[in-house]
Amino acid sequence: MIRTKNDIQNGQVLQADICLIGGGPAAISIALQLSKLPINVVVITGGGWSETSANQDLHRGVVSPTEPHEPLEENRRRQFGGASAVWGGRCIPFEPIDFKPRAWVPDSGWPLSYETLMPYYRQAAQLCQIGDFSFSAHDTFPTAKREIINGLDTEDIVSYPLERWSPPINFAKAYKTELERSESVQVLLDAHVRALQMQDSSERISHVDVTMGGVSFTVKAGSFVLAAGGIENPRLLLASANHYFPTGIGNQHDNVGRYYMAHLDGTYAELNPKNREELLVDFERDAGVYCRRRWWIPEATQTSRKLLNTIFFLYHPNTTNGHRDVLFSSRYVVKSLLSIVSQKSVGKALRKWQELSPSVREHAGIIARDGLTQIPDLIQLGLKRMAKRRLPFVLPAKNTTYWGLYFQAEQRPNRASRVSLSSSARDAFGMPRAEVSISFTEDDIESVVDAHNLFVDNFRKKNLGDVRYSEQGLREYLDRQIKSFNSAAHHIGTTRMSDDPQTGVVDGNSKVYGLDNLYVAGSSVFPTGGHANPTLTLVAQALRLADHLREPFIPNKKFAGAPEYGNSVIQITD
Repeated sequence: MIRTKNDIQNGQVLQADICLIGGGPAAISIALQLSKLPINVVVITGGGWSETSANQDLHRGVVSPTEPHEPLEENRRRQFGGASAVWGGRCIPFEPIDFKPRAWVPDSGWPLSYETLMPYYRQAAQLCQIGDFSFSAHDTFPTAKREIINGLDTEDIVSYPLERWSPPINFAKAYKTELERSESVQVLLDAHVRALQMQDSSERISHVDVTMGGVSFTVKAGSFVLAAGGIENPRLLLASANHYFPTGIGNQHDNVGRYYMAHLDGTYAELNPKNREELLVDFERDAGVYCRRRWWIPEATQTSRKLLNTIFFLYHPNTTNGHRDVLFSSRYVVKSLLSIVSQKSVGKALRKWQELSPSVREHAGIIARDGLTQIPDLIQLGLKRMAKRRLPFVLPAKNTTYWGLYFQAEQRPNRASRVSLSSSARDAFGMPRAEVSISFTEDDIESVVDAHNLFVDNFRKKNLGDVRYSEQGLREYLDRQIKSFNSAAHHIGTTRMSDDPQTGVVDGNSKVYGLDNLYVAGSSVFPTGGHANPTLTLVAQALRLADHLREPFIPNKKFAGAPEYGNSVIQITD
């Protein structure tokens, strides 16, 4: 069932078997997995059906002046559905190499394998509504062309990997009916956790303090799952410091908030390929699902060249700033202006404008610079996005002189890159705001440069067309990208998973070290970030955690798969 503040009394104590803190894809995936068990599950969403200016303000934070990063409220959504409310829909699994220890990548290696996660990847594909878990174009489109650019593929660069696109779905709205009808799941709308509390035990969370539309109450549970995102998860752990964990819950080895990663991405090199009629760059459809190919550097080449995981695909020339295109900037400006005019006094509106104006001016500049040239694309995209499964984005015409070579690259784990608590800034509930200091290493830069050199040298050697590229120019471009970095909501690694508590926050089952009943879900547990957008993998990880959580409630049973969503049938075997 879905409950509002009108259903809760001030001072009330809710009892649950499992309490989920968060309202995004991870929390909703776990709730659906648990929904047909005879247990009581409470989901504390952190927001309502849409984001309010007050809730957006709770996600404001502090960015280190020496390590640029977008404002912390820009890419996060404090509402039921979380980031899926504005999700683009790109789904890509991690590669087997991402889970392995790599000698050239310090602190790499997961305590679980790609094969362990595979059954949950297939279930995650159902939840994300991307059709079959098939990410090889040679399998999905066996009769189609084999390469993006004929003759370019080698053993070092291949173009058969696919990305698959969700409609995209807002998890809250897509699974509203299942959650409303559930007799075991209670979803608390616009409810906010202020602290994790421990009483009479140094090994268990006893309850959480919750505020819901001015009503304060408590949720007690046998187990708790923190699934509030890669910035909010460490923030809540650190802000819940107590006499058992004086530097923050789970932070006995100073790992909470450390190893913050995202992806370096952008478009620098530009290609003018020959034989335009043979280019395979458009979206393909698999049973209605939009798919697109990309270039990938296989595991053997990554190993021999000591590269971080990197992909490329053809895109618009380099006139936009990463994920900050005209569409994104338009949404951001409108949302910010609405936030300003919604203030209850002129003084508050002026303070809000002072706070938001630097970002608003930056995004307005992107609209002014690129808006006119993209009007035809925006009209075409608007028409195609009226469909239920919308076109992800409009690609340049095949007769475009130069195509941009978009890249997305793994960031190396780095303890110095972190999310911590502000020493002075607090939110409306009195919680310290998050402070972000993202830090890149020479390895991050050199890997992107080496990957580009590998691609461009191969393109030129085979005389496949003209390419605009210089290594020095790329280095200068990367310097600019880092100085105006945008994470695109890929917040990874801040409560990392490890077999050793000295180097991690959670174990292989996502349980926080030092506690018996606290778990973490989401991309914050990823030890490495690969090249892939994190959503598909975080849903798979959440489903695996849900199976672990429900084992005690069905003795002597093991699970053969997740519910078939729509029929909500849990499959179990002896």
